[in-house]
Amino acid sequence: MIRCELTEQQHTALLAEFKGMHQNEIARRLGSNGNAVYKLAHDVRKWLKRGMKSADHGAEAIYAVFAN
Repeated sequence: MIRCELTEQQHTALLAEFKGMHQNEIARRLGSNGNAVYKLAHDVRKWLKRGMKSADHGAEAIYAVFAN
């Protein structure tokens, strides 16, 4: 689901956030800035939440994804 619907930058930012990388470091690695990465990550999180809800994952599963 994630690979086919996200851009390479979105995928990279999402994985980096899940690994605990700071957004400024993600921005540096992507050749971007902190504000752009914040917006990118925000959009990806919204997309992921919608996808999980539409797949009938409960609130607990959604919270578990974003707890780390």
